[in-house]
Amino acid sequence: MKFEETLTFNDVLIKPSYSEIRSRSEIDLSVNLSKGLNFSIPVFPANMKTIVNLQVAEEFYKLGGMCLLHRFCSTDEQLDILKTLHNKYKDVFDYIGVSVGVKDEDYKNIKIFYDLGIRIICVDVAHGDSLNCVNMTNFIFKNFPDVFLIAGNVATGSGAFRLWLAGADAVKVGVGSGSICLTRITAGVGVPQLSALIDVHKTRTNNPLLKDKFIIADGGCSKVGDLVKSLCFSDMVMSGNMFAGALESPGEEIEIDGNKYKQYDGSSTHKSDYIEGVKAMVPAKGKITNIVKSMLEGISSGCSYVGAHNLHELKTNAEFVKITNAGIIESHAHDVVIR
Repeated sequence: MKFEETLTFNDVLIKPSYSEIRSRSEIDLSVNLSKGLNFSIPVFPANMKTIVNLQVAEEFYKLGGMCLLHRFCSTDEQLDILKTLHNKYKDVFDYIGVSVGVKDEDYKNIKIFYDLGIRIICVDVAHGDSLNCVNMTNFIFKNFPDVFLIAGNVATGSGAFRLWLAGADAVKVGVGSGSICLTRITAGVGVPQLSALIDVHKTRTNNPLLKDKFIIADGGCSKVGDLVKSLCFSDMVMSGNMFAGALESPGEEIEIDGNKYKQYDGSSTHKSDYIEGVKAMVPAKGKITNIVKSMLEGISSGCSYVGAHNLHELKTNAEFVKITNAGIIESHAHDVVIR
Protein backbone atom coordinates (compact mmCIF):
# COMPACT_ATOMS: atom_id res chain seq x y z
CA MET A 1 0.00 0.00 0.00
CA LYS A 2 1.34 3.41 -1.00
CA PHE A 3 1.23 6.46 1.26
CA GLU A 4 2.25 9.93 0.17
CA GLU A 5 2.56 13.22 2.00
CA THR A 6 0.10 15.85 0.80
CA LEU A 7 -0.40 19.56 1.34
CA THR A 8 -3.18 22.06 1.57
CA PHE A 9 -3.07 25.85 1.48
CA ASN A 10 -2.32 26.41 5.17
CA ASP A 11 0.75 24.17 4.91
CA VAL A 12 2.68 26.52 2.61
CA LEU A 13 3.57 30.12 1.81
CA ILE A 14 4.81 31.66 -1.42
CA LYS A 15 8.35 32.98 -1.04
CA PRO A 16 8.72 36.68 -1.87
CA SER A 17 11.24 37.37 -4.61
CA TYR A 18 12.71 40.28 -6.59
CA SER A 19 10.07 42.48 -8.21
CA GLU A 20 10.22 45.44 -10.56
CA ILE A 21 6.49 46.10 -10.29
CA ARG A 22 5.85 49.65 -9.09
CA SER A 23 2.07 49.46 -8.82
CA ARG A 24 -0.60 46.78 -8.75
CA SER A 25 -2.17 48.58 -11.71
CA GLU A 26 0.61 47.09 -13.87
CA ILE A 27 -0.68 43.57 -13.21
CA ASP A 28 -2.99 41.90 -15.72
CA LEU A 29 -5.35 39.35 -14.14
CA SER A 30 -7.25 38.49 -17.31
CA VAL A 31 -7.64 34.88 -18.47
CA ASN A 32 -7.58 33.73 -22.09
CA LEU A 33 -9.01 30.28 -22.67
CA SER A 34 -9.52 28.48 -25.96
CA LYS A 35 -12.44 28.76 -28.40
CA GLY A 36 -12.45 32.54 -28.14
CA LEU A 37 -13.26 32.81 -24.44
CA ASN A 38 -11.61 35.67 -22.56
CA PHE A 39 -12.34 36.82 -19.02
CA SER A 40 -11.30 39.95 -17.15
CA ILE A 41 -11.03 38.18 -13.80
CA PRO A 42 -9.76 34.71 -12.77
CA VAL A 43 -12.35 33.99 -10.07
CA PHE A 44 -15.98 32.95 -10.30
CA PRO A 45 -18.72 31.52 -8.06
CA ALA A 46 -19.31 27.82 -7.51
CA ASN A 47 -22.24 26.44 -9.47
CA MET A 48 -24.32 25.78 -6.35
CA LYS A 49 -27.96 26.39 -5.51
CA THR A 50 -27.32 28.87 -2.68
CA ILE A 51 -24.59 30.70 -4.62
CA VAL A 52 -25.76 31.30 -8.20
CA ASN A 53 -28.96 32.87 -9.52
CA LEU A 54 -29.96 35.39 -12.18
CA GLN A 55 -28.59 38.34 -10.22
CA VAL A 56 -25.21 36.73 -9.54
CA ALA A 57 -24.85 35.64 -13.17
CA GLU A 58 -25.64 39.17 -14.34
CA GLU A 59 -23.10 40.71 -11.95
CA PHE A 60 -20.36 38.42 -13.24
CA TYR A 61 -21.26 39.21 -16.82
CA LYS A 62 -20.84 42.91 -16.01
CA LEU A 63 -17.48 42.17 -14.38
CA GLY A 64 -16.32 40.28 -17.47
CA GLY A 65 -16.14 37.03 -15.52
CA MET A 66 -17.41 33.49 -15.98
CA CYS A 67 -20.48 32.11 -14.24
CA LEU A 68 -22.03 28.65 -14.48
CA LEU A 69 -25.67 28.08 -13.64
CA HIS A 70 -26.17 25.14 -11.28
CA ARG A 71 -28.05 21.95 -12.19
CA PHE A 72 -30.22 21.76 -9.06
CA CYS A 73 -33.25 23.31 -10.70
CA SER A 74 -35.47 22.44 -13.65
CA THR A 75 -34.33 22.91 -17.23
CA ASP A 76 -37.12 25.47 -17.65
CA GLU A 77 -35.77 27.54 -14.76
CA GLN A 78 -32.30 27.57 -16.28
CA LEU A 79 -33.73 28.47 -19.69
CA ASP A 80 -35.72 31.36 -18.18
CA ILE A 81 -32.54 32.81 -16.67
CA LEU A 82 -30.60 32.34 -19.90
CA LYS A 83 -33.31 33.90 -22.05
CA THR A 84 -33.65 36.87 -19.70
CA LEU A 85 -29.91 37.53 -19.84
CA HIS A 86 -29.72 37.02 -23.61
CA ASN A 87 -32.54 39.55 -24.18
CA LYS A 88 -30.45 42.15 -22.30
CA TYR A 89 -26.88 41.22 -23.41
CA LYS A 90 -26.28 39.71 -26.83
CA ASP A 91 -22.81 38.34 -25.98
CA VAL A 92 -23.83 36.89 -22.60
CA PHE A 93 -23.16 33.30 -23.67
CA ASP A 94 -19.46 34.16 -23.94
CA TYR A 95 -19.55 34.44 -20.14
CA ILE A 96 -22.49 32.47 -18.74
CA GLY A 97 -22.69 28.69 -19.08
CA VAL A 98 -24.74 25.79 -17.77
CA SER A 99 -24.13 22.66 -15.73
CA VAL A 100 -25.35 19.16 -16.54
CA GLY A 101 -25.17 15.78 -14.86
CA VAL A 102 -24.82 12.35 -16.42
CA LYS A 103 -28.41 11.07 -16.44
CA ASP A 104 -30.50 10.26 -19.50
CA GLU A 105 -32.34 13.57 -19.35
CA ASP A 106 -29.05 15.45 -19.32
CA TYR A 107 -28.19 14.05 -22.74
CA LYS A 108 -31.45 15.52 -24.04
CA ASN A 109 -31.04 18.86 -22.28
CA ILE A 110 -27.65 19.54 -23.83
CA LYS A 111 -29.15 20.03 -27.29
CA ILE A 112 -31.79 22.37 -25.84
CA PHE A 113 -29.08 24.52 -24.27
CA TYR A 114 -26.93 24.35 -27.39
CA ASP A 115 -29.79 25.40 -29.68
CA LEU A 116 -30.33 28.43 -27.46
CA GLY A 117 -26.74 29.47 -28.09
CA ILE A 118 -24.89 28.24 -25.00
CA ARG A 119 -21.12 28.06 -25.56
CA ILE A 120 -19.94 26.86 -22.12
CA ILE A 121 -21.10 23.55 -20.63
CA CYS A 122 -19.89 21.98 -17.40
CA VAL A 123 -20.31 18.28 -16.69
CA ASP A 124 -20.66 18.58 -12.94
CA VAL A 125 -20.56 15.42 -10.82
CA ALA A 126 -19.02 14.62 -7.46
CA HIS A 127 -16.70 11.94 -8.86
CA GLY A 128 -15.52 13.07 -12.27
CA ASP A 129 -13.00 10.25 -12.67
CA SER A 130 -15.79 7.84 -13.53
CA LEU A 131 -17.12 6.08 -16.61
CA ASN A 132 -20.37 8.06 -16.54
CA CYS A 133 -18.53 11.39 -16.56
CA VAL A 134 -16.06 10.26 -19.22
CA ASN A 135 -18.92 9.09 -21.45
CA MET A 136 -20.87 12.34 -21.08
CA THR A 137 -17.74 14.39 -21.73
CA ASN A 138 -16.99 12.42 -24.85
CA PHE A 139 -20.60 12.68 -26.04
CA ILE A 140 -20.53 16.49 -25.81
CA PHE A 141 -17.09 16.68 -27.41
CA LYS A 142 -18.15 14.58 -30.40
CA ASN A 143 -21.58 16.14 -30.96
CA PHE A 144 -20.97 19.77 -29.99
CA PRO A 145 -17.25 20.33 -30.67
CA ASP A 146 -17.44 24.13 -30.63
CA VAL A 147 -18.64 24.17 -26.99
CA PHE A 148 -16.07 25.03 -24.33
CA LEU A 149 -16.35 21.90 -22.22
CA ILE A 150 -15.58 21.77 -18.50
CA ALA A 151 -15.70 18.44 -16.65
CA GLY A 152 -15.13 17.31 -13.09
CA ASN A 153 -14.56 17.06 -10.29
CA VAL A 154 -11.25 15.22 -10.02
CA ALA A 155 -8.41 15.23 -7.50
CA THR A 156 -5.60 13.49 -9.41
CA GLY A 157 -3.55 14.02 -12.52
CA SER A 158 -4.69 10.68 -13.92
CA GLY A 159 -8.33 11.65 -13.45
CA ALA A 160 -7.77 14.96 -15.19
CA PHE A 161 -5.96 13.20 -18.03
CA ARG A 162 -8.90 10.87 -18.63
CA LEU A 163 -11.32 13.78 -18.94
CA TRP A 164 -8.97 15.81 -21.14
CA LEU A 165 -8.54 12.73 -23.35
CA ALA A 166 -12.33 12.38 -23.54
CA GLY A 167 -12.57 15.91 -24.91
CA ALA A 168 -12.77 18.28 -21.94
CA ASP A 169 -11.20 21.68 -22.53
CA ALA A 170 -10.90 22.25 -18.78
CA VAL A 171 -11.10 20.06 -15.71
CA LYS A 172 -12.49 21.10 -12.36
CA VAL A 173 -10.18 20.05 -9.51
CA GLY A 174 -11.32 19.49 -5.94
CA VAL A 175 -12.79 16.57 -4.00
CA GLY A 176 -13.80 17.11 -0.40
CA SER A 177 -12.13 20.49 -0.01
CA GLY A 178 -15.23 22.67 0.22
CA SER A 179 -16.09 24.20 3.59
CA ILE A 180 -19.50 22.48 3.67
CA CYS A 181 -18.41 19.22 2.04
CA LEU A 182 -18.33 16.02 4.11
CA THR A 183 -17.00 13.64 1.46
CA ARG A 184 -13.74 13.08 3.31
CA ILE A 185 -15.62 12.38 6.54
CA THR A 186 -18.43 10.19 5.24
CA ALA A 187 -16.50 8.40 2.48
CA GLY A 188 -12.92 8.72 3.69
CA VAL A 189 -11.93 9.91 0.20
CA GLY A 190 -10.20 13.02 -1.12
CA VAL A 191 -6.88 14.76 -1.67
CA PRO A 192 -5.86 17.98 0.11
CA GLN A 193 -6.48 20.71 -2.44
CA LEU A 194 -2.99 22.08 -3.00
CA SER A 195 -1.55 18.61 -3.67
CA ALA A 196 -4.45 17.82 -5.99
CA LEU A 197 -3.74 20.98 -8.00
CA ILE A 198 0.00 20.27 -8.12
CA ASP A 199 -0.64 16.74 -9.43
CA VAL A 200 -3.02 17.92 -12.16
CA HIS A 201 -0.74 20.81 -13.12
CA LYS A 202 2.26 18.46 -13.33
CA THR A 203 0.29 16.10 -15.59
CA ARG A 204 -0.53 18.93 -17.97
CA THR A 205 2.98 20.37 -17.93
CA ASN A 206 4.64 17.02 -18.64
CA ASN A 207 2.49 16.22 -21.70
CA PRO A 208 2.87 18.50 -24.75
CA LEU A 209 -0.46 17.24 -26.10
CA LEU A 210 -2.20 18.97 -23.19
CA LYS A 211 -0.80 22.47 -23.76
CA ASP A 212 -4.22 23.80 -24.81
CA LYS A 213 -6.04 22.29 -21.82
CA PHE A 214 -7.05 24.22 -18.71
CA ILE A 215 -7.38 23.77 -14.94
CA ILE A 216 -10.11 25.21 -12.73
CA ALA A 217 -9.52 24.97 -8.98
CA ASP A 218 -12.74 24.28 -7.10
CA GLY A 219 -12.92 24.55 -3.33
CA GLY A 220 -10.64 24.85 -0.34
CA CYS A 221 -10.19 28.62 -0.48
CA SER A 222 -11.22 30.50 2.66
CA LYS A 223 -8.84 33.46 2.32
CA VAL A 224 -7.71 35.60 -0.59
CA GLY A 225 -4.19 34.26 -0.14
CA ASP A 226 -5.56 30.80 -0.93
CA LEU A 227 -6.73 32.12 -4.29
CA VAL A 228 -3.19 33.26 -5.05
CA LYS A 229 -1.78 29.84 -4.14
CA SER A 230 -4.45 28.16 -6.29
CA LEU A 231 -3.60 30.31 -9.29
CA CYS A 232 0.01 29.15 -9.13
CA PHE A 233 -1.30 25.84 -10.51
CA SER A 234 -4.68 26.64 -12.08
CA ASP A 235 -6.05 29.00 -14.71
CA MET A 236 -9.18 30.01 -12.81
CA VAL A 237 -10.59 29.49 -9.32
CA MET A 238 -14.22 28.90 -8.41
CA SER A 239 -15.36 29.33 -4.82
CA GLY A 240 -18.54 28.75 -2.91
CA ASN A 241 -17.58 29.86 0.58
CA MET A 242 -16.03 33.16 -0.43
CA PHE A 243 -19.12 34.18 -2.44
CA ALA A 244 -21.66 32.73 -0.02
CA GLY A 245 -23.55 35.47 1.76
CA ALA A 246 -23.26 37.96 -1.10
CA LEU A 247 -26.11 40.45 -1.30
CA GLU A 248 -27.15 39.16 -4.74
CA SER A 249 -26.93 35.46 -3.87
CA PRO A 250 -30.11 33.39 -3.37
CA GLY A 251 -32.03 33.64 -0.11
CA GLU A 252 -32.93 36.32 2.38
CA GLU A 253 -30.64 37.78 5.02
CA ILE A 254 -31.44 36.48 8.49
CA GLU A 255 -30.57 38.42 11.64
CA ILE A 256 -29.19 36.44 14.57
CA ASP A 257 -28.06 38.26 17.74
CA GLY A 258 -27.73 41.47 15.78
CA ASN A 259 -25.63 39.95 13.00
CA LYS A 260 -26.85 39.21 9.46
CA TYR A 261 -26.42 35.81 7.81
CA LYS A 262 -27.43 33.96 4.66
CA GLN A 263 -27.88 30.25 4.01
CA TYR A 264 -25.11 28.20 2.37
CA ASP A 265 -25.88 24.56 1.59
CA GLY A 266 -23.75 21.73 0.22
CA SER A 267 -24.83 20.49 -3.20
CA SER A 268 -25.59 16.96 -2.03
CA THR A 269 -28.02 18.32 0.57
CA HIS A 270 -30.47 18.92 -2.29
CA LYS A 271 -30.68 15.16 -2.81
CA SER A 272 -33.05 12.85 -0.97
CA ASP A 273 -30.61 9.97 -0.58
CA TYR A 274 -26.90 9.91 0.34
CA ILE A 275 -25.68 13.18 1.82
CA GLU A 276 -22.06 14.38 1.72
CA GLY A 277 -22.57 17.99 2.74
CA VAL A 278 -24.10 20.22 5.40
CA LYS A 279 -26.57 23.09 5.55
CA ALA A 280 -24.96 26.16 7.07
CA MET A 281 -25.19 29.89 7.65
CA VAL A 282 -22.49 32.40 6.68
CA PRO A 283 -22.17 36.09 7.53
CA ALA A 284 -23.68 38.45 4.98
CA LYS A 285 -20.82 39.82 2.86
CA GLY A 286 -22.29 42.68 0.87
CA LYS A 287 -22.18 43.24 -2.87
CA ILE A 288 -20.50 40.90 -5.36
CA THR A 289 -18.50 43.80 -6.79
CA ASN A 290 -16.92 44.54 -3.41
CA ILE A 291 -16.13 40.88 -2.78
CA VAL A 292 -14.44 40.58 -6.17
CA LYS A 293 -12.58 43.88 -5.68
CA SER A 294 -11.05 42.56 -2.45
CA MET A 295 -10.08 39.32 -4.18
CA LEU A 296 -8.41 41.07 -7.11
CA GLU A 297 -6.47 43.38 -4.81
CA GLY A 298 -5.10 40.38 -2.91
CA ILE A 299 -4.24 38.43 -6.05
CA SER A 300 -2.49 41.48 -7.50
CA SER A 301 -0.49 41.86 -4.28
CA GLY A 302 0.52 38.21 -4.44
CA CYS A 303 1.71 38.69 -8.02
CA SER A 304 3.67 41.81 -7.09
CA TYR A 305 5.55 39.96 -4.33
CA VAL A 306 7.00 37.54 -6.89
CA GLY A 307 7.47 40.04 -9.74
CA ALA A 308 4.63 38.59 -11.83
CA HIS A 309 2.96 40.95 -14.29
CA ASN A 310 0.26 38.39 -15.09
CA LEU A 311 -1.04 35.00 -14.07
CA HIS A 312 1.29 33.15 -16.42
CA GLU A 313 4.30 34.74 -14.74
CA LEU A 314 2.81 33.91 -11.33
CA LYS A 315 2.93 30.21 -12.25
CA THR A 316 6.49 30.58 -13.53
CA ASN A 317 7.88 32.69 -10.70
CA ALA A 318 6.23 31.27 -7.58
CA GLU A 319 8.30 29.21 -5.17
CA PHE A 320 6.88 27.71 -2.01
CA VAL A 321 8.04 27.01 1.53
CA LYS A 322 6.41 24.48 3.82
CA ILE A 323 5.52 25.85 7.25
CA THR A 324 4.79 24.38 10.67
CA ASN A 325 1.82 25.02 12.92
CA ALA A 326 3.90 27.71 14.60
CA GLY A 327 4.31 29.32 11.18
CA ILE A 328 0.56 29.26 10.68
CA ILE A 329 0.07 31.04 14.02
CA GLU A 330 2.75 33.57 13.09
CA SER A 331 1.00 34.22 9.78
CA HIS A 332 -2.11 35.54 11.51
CA ALA A 333 -2.39 38.55 13.75
CA HIS A 334 -0.95 37.42 17.08
CA ASP A 335 0.07 38.61 20.52
CA VAL A 336 -2.37 41.50 20.29
CA VAL A 337 -5.98 42.25 21.19
CA ILE A 338 -7.90 42.82 17.95
CA ARG A 339 -10.03 45.99 18.07
